[in-house]
Amino acid sequence: MMDKTYTHSPFQGQIHCAAPATPFNPKGELMLDAYAEVLRYYLDVVRVDTLLIAGDNGEGYALSDDELRQVTETAAKTIADRIPFYVNVTRTSNRRCIERAEIAATAGAPGISLCQPPIHDASADKIVERFQAVAQAAPLRMMVYNLPLISHFNITADVLRSICDVAPVDVVKDAPPDMDHITTMLAEMGDRFPFLYGQRLTMIPALLLGSGGFVGTGPEMFGADCRKFLDIHDMTPAERFDLHYRYGLVNQALLHTVGTPPAGLKAALNMIGLPAGVPRDHVSPLTPAEEGELRDVLIRAGVLEGSLAKTA
Repeated sequence: MMDKTYTHSPFQGQIHCAAPATPFNPKGELMLDAYAEVLRYYLDVVRVDTLLIAGDNGEGYALSDDELRQVTETAAKTIADRIPFYVNVTRTSNRRCIERAEIAATAGAPGISLCQPPIHDASADKIVERFQAVAQAAPLRMMVYNLPLISHFNITADVLRSICDVAPVDVVKDAPPDMDHITTMLAEMGDRFPFLYGQRLTMIPALLLGSGGFVGTGPEMFGADCRKFLDIHDMTPAERFDLHYRYGLVNQALLHTVGTPPAGLKAALNMIGLPAGVPRDHVSPLTPAEEGELRDVLIRAGVLEGSLAKTA
């Protein structure tokens, strides 16, 4: 059992986490040099505080075990000791999660990220057992990724306390868009480690309530200006609304209205000059019409009018 008074986290203040895309060429092959370039963009331009490797945006679900090893090794070499990072090891069975965690550990990952299993009959005890089994097999620092939309089980504050008893939690990527849930989590657990939100309607309200920071699809499109999200407390109401509105345009397009994720994110990164490649397997790249639609959104949001825009 972990110490129930465990509160250590490597982070101070509000932080920005990002989930980078994993580049594949049209043949479905990994482009590791391109991946290193994408990671350097997040490190040097966006200036993130931490990264979630091989998450949903990174198409971790489409990576073989050997490819996960290669991606993790590339991340470890590129990131070095600049920031902590977490490799997503989530699979349906606990056994497969453990196998992926062991691969990540051997490849140099300082931390792992783990979700609930994508099943409909999960219980609190089963969720806690999952985190305990993975933590015992690969005792790395952990990001808890609460994704009830897929698992149909929400990690509440009480469940999270039990997870902290058995796993070394650093940070929580909390996906529910429910403000009641967010408020309860921040009130009961927000002093222990950062809670990160990124849904378009709740990210800025959560930051104003004192969340530990943000992780979402789209902030990276604003380049160096992405750090302005962490200045939200010092903005005027008009400035705050402008940022909320423009981010909402981008997030909505990338996740809901243009193509199937992460096709939109990859296309958007390509538009600002990064070699993000194309999606893999069952996800199709954007059509020319969808690319035009996405380009219009990025122009409206100011993304393609700034110094980062390499194509018009």
